[in-house]
Amino acid sequence: MTSIRHRVGFQAAGDDDRDGQPVVLDDVEQEEVIEDLRQSNRQTTARALLLLDVVLAFSALLQLVYLLKDSKTSPLLALFPTAAPEPNLPFPTAFALLALALHANLALHLHPTLLSRSPLPIPYSLSYPLAAIDPTLNVFLRHSWQAVAWAAVPAAVVGLTHSVHSTLQEGDEALVQLETLKYRAPGP
Repeated sequence: MTSIRHRVGFQAAGDDDRDGQPVVLDDVEQEEVIEDLRQSNRQTTARALLLLDVVLAFSALLQLVYLLKDSKTSPLLALFPTAAPEPNLPFPTAFALLALALHANLALHLHPTLLSRSPLPIPYSLSYPLAAIDPTLNVFLRHSWQAVAWAAVPAAVVGLTHSVHSTLQEGDEALVQLETLKYRAPGP
């Protein structure tokens, strides 16, 4: 005769204490947990903002060097040359200035108090199409992949910044929501 197996539901290690009773935190313990999470969130935010600042500064520096050089061909052609000469994109200076303006806009998104009377940054929903003009034009003009990749750098920086920035905002919102979930459990 076969025996019937007894099913045991999954239980995470930290969900219950040894007696099978749920852990109830008192007010002080709740505040300690929330403060630890706040501190961790602040550290993560500081690291992420530093990383984004480095990416923005490096990308803006590359755009500035491109703007100041005489030849307006893609800098990637120096690393990956093509056999055929690359035709120039119309209005390369305008697109480089647009890229620098997008970088400044991203800096305003990340550091809204950077300037005392800073204007509101352009929303991400408008930054994406502005950043996509140059690579789209390169694709339609059938330029090399090096030119398209160089033109797509500002769009990639906008995407990275938006992704990380929205994740940081979600973390802040989660902490606020966690604060609203506090319950009253006086200690013994």
